[in-house]
Amino acid sequence: MKKERLETINFFGFYTWLFLISIALSLFFFQPELFEPQRIRQFFSDNLVSGLLVYFVISTLRGFTLIPSTPIVLAGILVFPPWPLFLVNQLAVLSSSAVVFYMVRYVRMDGFFNSRYPRYIDTLKRWLHKKELPVITICGFAPFVPTDMIVYVCSVLRIHIAKTLFGVSIGEGVICALYIFGGAAGVNYLLEFFQAS
Repeated sequence: MKKERLETINFFGFYTWLFLISIALSLFFFQPELFEPQRIRQFFSDNLVSGLLVYFVISTLRGFTLIPSTPIVLAGILVFPPWPLFLVNQLAVLSSSAVVFYMVRYVRMDGFFNSRYPRYIDTLKRWLHKKELPVITICGFAPFVPTDMIVYVCSVLRIHIAKTLFGVSIGEGVICALYIFGGAAGVNYLLEFFQAS
């Protein structure tokens, strides 16, 4: 009975994931005007709170797609003020990591990560047995290690979700602060430079 229930949840989770990706791709291909940069920029500048809410939802749903968060953060730098973007991004890191943490168990993502990153996963498992929180934090910070992968390994090893989310939020917080505040300063400098020219 328990096995049948687990298979139903796995089946439901997998098809929910496929459904969300299908909707996103359908909108992109059949309503491309929704994704025009000028329209997006105008929407976000006119509706900061609504725009940040949309950013939060997109960043959270990113956990279903396993797309890296860096392109979303870089896009956010172009349309949002740094502090609100940073705070909302931190909330989105927590929510998307929680999505991955639980999705791994229900959708059985083992095959994806094990086939794509076998060496990293073995190394992470060894390191996590020694020092959990520092390893999670460093992996959250390191741009060359996908954050979703460390969350996956934590889920498989049954590391408590609170410790996982805390470590990821510290690591991601530092790297995203560098991206957001450094990127915003760089964009402002370039705008001033071109206006002065």
